[in-house]
Amino acid sequence: MKALNLQTYLVYAIYIVRTNPAILGFLAAFGLINGATVFFPEGGFLQLINTLTILAAIFISPVIYGIYYEIVEEKYSSIPNIFRTYVGGYLLVLFSMYIPIIMTTAVLMSAMQGGTNTGAIMLTILLFSMLFIYVIPTYYISGQILGSIAFGVRFFITNILSSAPLLLMALSSELLLLLSHFQLEGVRESAPALFVALDFSLYMLASIIDFILFIMLIYILKNEDLEPR
Repeated sequence: MKALNLQTYLVYAIYIVRTNPAILGFLAAFGLINGATVFFPEGGFLQLINTLTILAAIFISPVIYGIYYEIVEEKYSSIPNIFRTYVGGYLLVLFSMYIPIIMTTAVLMSAMQGGTNTGAIMLTILLFSMLFIYVIPTYYISGQILGSIAFGVRFFITNILSSAPLLLMALSSELLLLLSHFQLEGVRESAPALFVALDFSLYMLASIIDFILFIMLIYILKNEDLEPR
């Protein structure tokens, strides 16, 4: 993987994201709705909205990844078909990757400190997410669950030095989301409008970086010996 190729793939990825504004428009609407819940009064309606946004968030990322993957592959399936093709396997890949890590980390933190440490768990997940950056794109190409994890981790280890710029992108996206999640609660109480603006900006920036990275990884892995789905 040469630096020139990374630069070329970055240009391709930015072009794809920029020339498909409807995807970001939908994401922006979702982000604003999610942030605007700060203005809703406490009660059953707020709980319903929060539940719906959490459920929607689970499925939005794999669908958008599927859209971008099919743009790269020039397939252009319908949204329902993209949902059926990718979402179930995507969730199984995430489950296979992260549940053992979360459980092991929580048990270790509980044994060492007498209680779980959310920050330590999140940091551990963040570090492992760097190891797994090739796994999700591999799944979209191959359609395999465990095979994608094995190939993605192996590809990362054998290309760890040339993957440094990609790791920085992944780390930037994850840190922006963590910043939004952990550091804005004080602003939420004292200045709700400012909270919505900051939360929305961090969410969109993190998402755009993540989508650009995903497209770059698809281009990189398309040149590898992967059997397509």
